[in-house]
Amino acid sequence: MDQVREKTEELVRTLENSEAYKRYCSLSEQLKDMPELRQKINEYRRKVYEMQTSGRDLYDETDYVISEYSPLLRNEIAADFLDAEGAVCRMVQQVVDTISSEIHLELPV
Repeated sequence: MDQVREKTEELVRTLENSEAYKRYCSLSEQLKDMPELRQKINEYRRKVYEMQTSGRDLYDETDYVISEYSPLLRNEIAADFLDAEGAVCRMVQQVVDTISSEIHLELPV
């Protein structure tokens, strides 16, 4: 178990040292000085999450969210932050997917 913990910590350090994560942290730091913009970004993120988990028609929901938040999405810092956040999320998801596909457990359904 110690080796798993050690390798997990090594993986975390590798992710933290990635360009994607460094970019995300830098943009997040910039947003600390822009609380109103940060609030709008968080509202947008909540709407997107609600849209994805609502079970409603994603096409209609997407059009609504994009039209409602188009000024935010045209803001360079907001767009860069959301892009950086998405890159980090995809990176982490890739790690999870790889582990899930390689470690085979017989779980009851």
